[in-house]
Parts: sequence; C-alpha cells; structure tokens
Amino acid sequence: MSGFRFARLGRHGAVYGVGALLGKAVAFFMLPIYTRYMTPFDFGVLALIDMALEVIAIVAGARLAAGVFHLYHRATAEAERRAVLASAFAVVGGAFVAAGGLTVAAAPLVSRAVFGTPDQAELVRIAATSLALQSLTIVPMAALQLAERSGAFVAANVAKLLIQVVLNIVFLIGFRLGAKGVLLSTLAANAVTGLWLCGGLVRQAGIRPSRAAARDIIRLGLPFIGTQLAKFVQTYGDRWFLRVALGTTTVGVYGLGYQFGFLLATIGYSPFNNVWEPMRFEIAKRPDRDVLYTRAFLYLNLLLVTMAVGLALFVAEFLRVMATPPYYGAAAVVPLVLVAYLAQSWTGFLNVGLFIAERTELITTATWAGALVSLGGNALLIPRLGAMGAALVAAVSFLTMAFMTHRASQRLWPVAYRWTPVVRLLAVATAVVLLAQFVPHWPLPVALAAKAGLLAAYAGGVWAGGILTDADRRFVRQALHSPRAAFAELRS
Repeated sequence: MSGFRFARLGRHGAVYGVGALLGKAVAFFMLPIYTRYMTPFDFGVLALIDMALEVIAIVAGARLAAGVFHLYHRATAEAERRAVLASAFAVVGGAFVAAGGLTVAAAPLVSRAVFGTPDQAELVRIAATSLALQSLTIVPMAALQLAERSGAFVAANVAKLLIQVVLNIVFLIGFRLGAKGVLLSTLAANAVTGLWLCGGLVRQAGIRPSRAAARDIIRLGLPFIGTQLAKFVQTYGDRWFLRVALGTTTVGVYGLGYQFGFLLATIGYSPFNNVWEPMRFEIAKRPDRDVLYTRAFLYLNLLLVTMAVGLALFVAEFLRVMATPPYYGAAAVVPLVLVAYLAQSWTGFLNVGLFIAERTELITTATWAGALVSLGGNALLIPRLGAMGAALVAAVSFLTMAFMTHRASQRLWPVAYRWTPVVRLLAVATAVVLLAQFVPHWPLPVALAAKAGLLAAYAGGVWAGGILTDADRRFVRQALHSPRAAFAELRS
C-alpha cells in the first residue's frame, strides 16, 4: 500500500484556509460599518432570527447529507457515486424548500414565539426564503470537497461573499435598512450562488436519484436531526436565557463576542475539515491508520490552539480599534467561547468510529448530554453571572459532548491517539492566556507590544515543550529558511 502524504491535507487545507480567511477579513473590515449603522439591538434581532431559523433548518434536515462522504467512499462504481450525490441533493432540497415555505406562512407565529410580538414577521419571511435557497448549495459544495476541487469551493464562497458585502453596503449605508438589509443581502447571495452550484452538480451527477441511496442517506442522516437540535441548544440556547434575564441588547454584545468562536471554526477547523472529512474514510482502510489519525489530530490542535491564543490575546485591542464602546464588553467572553469551539472541533474529529460502525445515533446521545448541561447551567448561572456565565456553560457543555463522543467511538472502533503532546500544548496555551489577564488597560501600542511578547512566549513553549516531532521541526526550519521549498513540498 502506497504511503499516505499529509501534503494533500496541507495543500487543499491551505486553499480552503485562504478562502475562509478572506471571508472573515472582509467581515471584520465591515465591522465598523455594522457597529455604526446597526445598534446592539439590531445585532440582537439578527442573533435571535438566526436562532429561530437554525431550529427550522435542523427540523428540515440540515445534516441529512452528513453520511454522503461515507456512502460515496463505500460505493464501488461511478454510477453508484453519482446516485449518492443526486439522491442527497433531492432529499436535502425537498426538505429545505418545504420547511422554508411553511415558515414563510407561519412567520407571525414564529416572530411572536421568538420576540414576544409579531412585529418581526417580515424579517422572518426574508430569512425563511433565504433558508430554502441555501439548500441549493449544501450537496454541490460536498461534491466539490469529494473531488478535492478546493479552488472551486473557495471561488463559490468568495462569490457569495462579494454579493453580500456589496449589498450590505448599499442596504445599510444607502438605504439605512439595518437588520433587514443584512437579511436581504444573504437571500440574494444564496440565490445566485445556489443556482450556479446546482447547475454544476447536475452536470456532474445527473438528475437520477436512487431510492436505495436516498434510504441510506436518510438512515445515516436522520439521527443528526436530534444531534443538531441538541447542538442548537448548546450554541443558541444561551441567547434566549440572556434575553429573558438581561434584554436583547446584551444578546447583541454577547453575540459579537461569540463571533470569535465562529471565527475559530470558520478559518481554523472548517478549512481543515473540508479536506479531512472525506479523507479520513480513505485512511480508515489503511493498516497505519492509527499513526495517521494521531498526526492529523496533533496538527489540528496546533492550528486551532495557536489561533485561539492569538484571538484571546488581541481581541480587546481589536475591538478598541474596530468597534464602538458599547461593544467592548464582548472581549471578556471570548477565551471561554474559544474553549467551547476547540472542544467542538474535537467532537468532529473523534467521531470517526461512529461513522465507520454506522452508529451515528450515539453522536446524538453525546450531543444531548452536552445540551442538558447547557440548559441546566444557563438556567443556573446566567441570572447570576450574565454573559460570563453563558460563556462558561458553553465551554463545559461542548467539553462534555467531546468526551462522550470520544468514549463511544473508542468503544466501537478504537484508535490509538497520543494525547500527551496535545495536553502539553494546552498547558502552554492556558498559561499564556491567563498571564494576559494581568496586562493593564495600557495605551494601545503598549498593550499590543505586551501581547506580542506573550505570543512569542507561547511559540517558544510550543517549540521547547516536547510537542513537535523531529520531522515537524525540520519542516518548520525549512519553511523559515526557504518558504518556497516548503511550499513545493506541500504541493508534491
């Protein structure tokens, strides 16, 4: 059996990462516009509408396509693979269109349930229409991942981003539409990119779904409705508790802090996982799978923990430059939110055995355990600690989910992970972030210099802490000495 090259992971992951970084860079470039042309109340309205539509998307089967990668690699003939893609598109598309239409019809009821008034029904209708159109992108994007067409994947996301940014500027600055303008921009972007991607999928896979493939997709994906409902409770349930206890404005400020957790997921975990998700089922057939899974897990943690340290160190200074004073309090919750999203990435990585054993219902069980921790913790701590209580509960609930997922997966399909380097990495990161809490509210240049020194200390701890292998060290030295040669190795 030929040797497996992690260069594929690095090469395509870098492309996905550049696309994600570009998206977030533009989003944060737009932050001064958002914070000046939308109030914290507007942010709260958007957060609560996102919360409501997330529930509807889950019920519609947002994760019905979760088994596509496994079923695609399990298929032995090209016709079977095309049938998997066509069937997934039909199942997901039909479910989303039905759910979006029902939500448009029931918009006043949804608005009353979320806001206590039907006044936001128009915004709910716009968001529901956008949700229905989003179904056009889910399976086509998965097909691009399977084909390792990372460039096309990124191009689609960049096109969608550009449409949203241009229309956001027009609607926010030109027409002063506030939250409505943001929702209209998303609707238009989903429509244009969805139709483009849909055409590409039809050319690749045809339009002949298979009943057998559709049944397998539903069988593997159906448990994820329960999983996603539980994840919704973990991710968005705190907003409801915060709104009841402290009001919509607090939800808006907390939601801005939570964006840094989404940032870690979007420009850290998602680019990695876009390559790793289909690849890990290929690796599962190899005799050296344990070694490969262990290396990939360490690389994932090096990527995410390093990003998390950088975000935690500099978020306060970033908000001082990019936002207005009512939003500065968002920085306090960021370190705990980053812990939550690191734990969520572990869950996504460590659940491989549950897919191989086709026991995805156990992922649902683990996620609901985390959700119950979230519900109980939010009810107990948010009235006492406010947003900090919500962030603490998020971290504990996602860690609970990761632990239970890993335990169940190891029981069914064990992998000999090496946790020692990961624990050392976490120890170095924790020490540096805790030290940063003692940096006073100095003038911006002084604070940035102090945080840069702490970031350098983190890098030194990683280098000297027995975390990297000798091969990793050689690659780092090569990259520092000759970036072109290191890039060529990734491309080989």
